[in-house]
Amino acid sequence: MEVEHPDGADSTQSVTIAPGIRQPVASLSRARDWHSAGRFDDAAREYAAVMARDPDNPQALHLYGVLQYQRGAAAEAESLVRRSISLEPGARARSDLGAILAESGRATEALEQFDAALRIEPSDVQTLVRQGNVLIGLRRYGPALASFDRVLEIAPLVLDALCNRGSALRALKRHSEALETYDRALVVDPRSFESWFNRGLVLRDLQRPADALHCFERAIEIKPGIATMLSARGQTLVDLGRLNEALGAFNEAIAIQPDLAEAVYNSAVALEQLNRAEEAIGRCERLLALEPRHARAHACRGNALLQLKRYVDALGSYERALEIEPGASEVQCNRGTALRYLKRFDDALQSYDAAIAANNNFAEAWTNRSNVLQDLHRYEEAMSTLDRAMALRPDHATNWFNRGNLHYEMGHEREALAAYDRAIGLNADYVDAHFARASLHLIQGDFARGWAEYEWRLRDALLSRHYRPFAQPLWRGDESLDGKTILLHAEQGFGDTLQFCRYASHLAAQGARVVLEVQPPLKSLMASLTGPAQVLAKGEPLPAFDYQIPLLSLPFAFRTDLTNIPQQIPYLRADPQRVQAWAETLGEKRRPRIGLAWSGNPEHRNDHNRSIDFALFAPLFELDVEWISLQKIVREHEEPLLANAPVRRFDDELGDFADTAALMQSLDLVLSVDSAVAHLAGALGRPLWLLLPDPPEWRWMRDRQDSPWYPGARLFRQPVPGQWTSVIDAVRTAVGGIGR
Repeated sequence: MEVEHPDGADSTQSVTIAPGIRQPVASLSRARDWHSAGRFDDAAREYAAVMARDPDNPQALHLYGVLQYQRGAAAEAESLVRRSISLEPGARARSDLGAILAESGRATEALEQFDAALRIEPSDVQTLVRQGNVLIGLRRYGPALASFDRVLEIAPLVLDALCNRGSALRALKRHSEALETYDRALVVDPRSFESWFNRGLVLRDLQRPADALHCFERAIEIKPGIATMLSARGQTLVDLGRLNEALGAFNEAIAIQPDLAEAVYNSAVALEQLNRAEEAIGRCERLLALEPRHARAHACRGNALLQLKRYVDALGSYERALEIEPGASEVQCNRGTALRYLKRFDDALQSYDAAIAANNNFAEAWTNRSNVLQDLHRYEEAMSTLDRAMALRPDHATNWFNRGNLHYEMGHEREALAAYDRAIGLNADYVDAHFARASLHLIQGDFARGWAEYEWRLRDALLSRHYRPFAQPLWRGDESLDGKTILLHAEQGFGDTLQFCRYASHLAAQGARVVLEVQPPLKSLMASLTGPAQVLAKGEPLPAFDYQIPLLSLPFAFRTDLTNIPQQIPYLRADPQRVQAWAETLGEKRRPRIGLAWSGNPEHRNDHNRSIDFALFAPLFELDVEWISLQKIVREHEEPLLANAPVRRFDDELGDFADTAALMQSLDLVLSVDSAVAHLAGALGRPLWLLLPDPPEWRWMRDRQDSPWYPGARLFRQPVPGQWTSVIDAVRTAVGGIGR
């Protein structure tokens, strides 16, 4: 947004009454007096009287034309001034006609009139300023600069010439000269809000936001209530990272001028950056109602939808933006991210390639391209692509974080740790890098370092939206709990709650009254847990308590290592009445009965690695086994396959985890991917075979066939990342041996 006259007024371009015209009759003199005083009706009456007596009076025609223009009758004004010029082609009338034409959008004709006026009076300051302003509007900045320079040779203190000369210099990217020109303007008039405002625009161009903010605030102090200046202040506050203040400035601008597109758009950007995605979408849609082809609004809407994980809708917004501006590399890059989340990896690569084709030095596109290649387990290509991103931004913490992730997946743990350390060295508060480093320590069994670093997860921006601030202190394991009440609260997925609720009994053993708050589908099952005095579903009123702790912080508080993991298995139990009901539903067992869960929550960040396509289980269905589905979420494309597979389904009967727990009691084995089903089977002490990707989540560690968390579980691991066929073959062989 570049507004040279933020109040919409340009005194040098408007038509004015010029002095120096020969003295008319008395009526004409009175008309000019009334005109100068702003008494337009009185002046019009006098001009009409003059022209009634002398229809060809060029001065009356000229000045009456000016008056009619000021009253909004542009066509009549042009006709009157042209008639005046035909009778007496003076410089002033031609200059005023040029101004009328310019205001009507007829810039070329206006310049012709200014040239004609300047041939008569080469040093007419007003005409030169008008000419310069029209040339700026045509983006002919060099000639505009020459016009303003000519003015300043004649009259060095003309404020409009100084101010607009600065605008021409800014457009020519001659920023130092532009600043010097605005400084000269402010010497002429220290309260020239236009000069302060435009000086701020130059400072923003020079990436000096603090200095720019001072200029904008000075301009607003002098001339409050101008929407474009408030919007520019907001943009500068965004540059400074002061998003809430920026949003306030944009909102104030919008209140003054609701259709100011830049303010509405930038408020949407601020809202999106503040993680207020729904409000950002609302602002984008408000702008698109005004300007349906506002490409950046479509793109911002896509960014907010991406934040809400509405990937299909985000993709639609990005594609609409690209229809309007096909060469927008940043939008193409973000489109690739939406496609990546939709698991359309090849399409995502094409989108990143398009962004790179438009801008080969677009580092973020190279980084994101590397991430997709990593998703596809094409690690060498991913590393090569990441090398290109790092050559462009060698000290960018995200690139080092991504390098760490690549090394982690490739099993290069020492290199992964070094990369995470480098990322954190560049950005000490890099939550994802701390979390990744914690996972690396934990998967290695280095719990002492791992649990402490794992506490960084509590600073994650997305997760923190689900946390509540408690007045009660966080228990860190050192304070006595004897006679105290402590609240344990679930924080992430069902599986995490099932795994770490085991610590409740240890807290009770320290004399604490334990209140356990869990996700509603787990409440009934948790009644079987030893330790809690009270189990609540999240959202129910909390009782008074002295301390609080999220469940996944308990291992840190208890200084858990591989020698003292609580292993009182089972620590959860199924309700006997529900067990009996399921036994009756299933009927007599004539062959091994195995429960199957092949995918987890699709919203999980690693779901594309841990979940298995149902079609890959087909070899197992050739075995003499009664297969029972333990799957709550069946993906649409798998429904036809499941309908034709020998798998019994009880989707409607599985109301909550207590039902699933009871069903498991009638099974000989639970075969599951890394999901809540696996944790439930482990907590119940049911026979569990777990199918794990390479690399697995930290809790399953590496290079072992059992789990310290669920000692009875048997782990089947991918030998090669992304390859499940050999895992299914190994399971098939093992299942074939059951009962022999």
